[in-house]
Amino acid sequence: MVLLIIARTGDTRLAGLLVAAFTVPTLIAGPVLGAYLDRLRRRRLLFAASQLLLAADLAVMLAGAGHVSSWLLAALAFLAGLTGPVLTGGYSSLVPLVIPPAALGRANALDSASYGLAGIAGPAVVAAVAGAFGITAGFAALAGVSAAGVPLVLAAPMPTPAAGAGAAAADARTDPESLARESLRTAVADGLRLLRRSRELFAATAATTAGQFFQGPLPVLLPLLAVALGRPVSGGGWLLAGFSAGGLLGALASDRLIVRWSTRGVLIGSLTGLAALIAALAVAPSFLTALAVAALAGVADGPSLAATLTVRQGSVPAGRYAQVTSTAASFKIAAYSAGAAVAGLLNGLLTVRELLLALAAGQLLSAVPMLCAPRAAGRLRR
Repeated sequence: MVLLIIARTGDTRLAGLLVAAFTVPTLIAGPVLGAYLDRLRRRRLLFAASQLLLAADLAVMLAGAGHVSSWLLAALAFLAGLTGPVLTGGYSSLVPLVIPPAALGRANALDSASYGLAGIAGPAVVAAVAGAFGITAGFAALAGVSAAGVPLVLAAPMPTPAAGAGAAAADARTDPESLARESLRTAVADGLRLLRRSRELFAATAATTAGQFFQGPLPVLLPLLAVALGRPVSGGGWLLAGFSAGGLLGALASDRLIVRWSTRGVLIGSLTGLAALIAALAVAPSFLTALAVAALAGVADGPSLAATLTVRQGSVPAGRYAQVTSTAASFKIAAYSAGAAVAGLLNGLLTVRELLLALAAGQLLSAVPMLCAPRAAGRLRR
């Protein structure tokens, strides 16, 4: 979206406005749409509608960018942002409904790895098409991939929460009959209370949300680091790809880590390891060294999502799981975007290496909530 707007209008402020417009609605949509998912008997309709809305929205933006008012483009970005919690946390909330508890570790690892795979394959496809045929064709490919997801949504298994075997046991307030009777406002408030009530869940959510804030600047800073190391700005894409590839490997290994160590230990290790490697990036003497360090940073970051999913599945009743997962996803999306915005504002006031060192310090501080979490935090059992 950003590349399309800059290519057609040259207006970087408009590109920033659209990123903000895409991010803001996730904070509202996450708790509300998650609560709807928990009570819907036919939840497939909401998933399909979100996928169709995203594809149609991207198609209209493709046609209108550079030809319609900036406010209309902002409205389109706002609508697209409404789909974010459903298409991220919403899908993750389906995992414990279709996977038995004994297999949840591997399922969580694959689920978290899918985000890393999308982070590699999506930009790669768009970049390849854009490089061969132009930015417009690249954005059209993005809209086409979104549309292609609709039949996959229609074919995916989507049982009701009552049928799921992997989520935490439901209590008297979250059985299907009670959920059908309660108001949406009550459901949202209760879901937010659940996030606060469990010390381990609250700590994991706070730590990973803070971590996302300090990861948000990486797409801004890594291209600048590539330039500082004597490479063109496109070298930042290789550094980001290295980070995503490492994240994929780390996610795939996460189930073995969570079997051996508590989720608390895995999250502390992931957050502090990433902090150390971001600091190493800041002092990398060459581009190849930076590429290797970026890949290792991705490996360190990879297990964090699977560990967080494991905490949620052990802490949240089945009838609130989609809401809590979608709400947490909306917090992380907002934090990541806010971090990117702050990096843009600070660029020029500090050098890229100074900014990376600041990120490393912030990433280290994001582990503090987990240090305060219960030491008896559970580990996955097979």
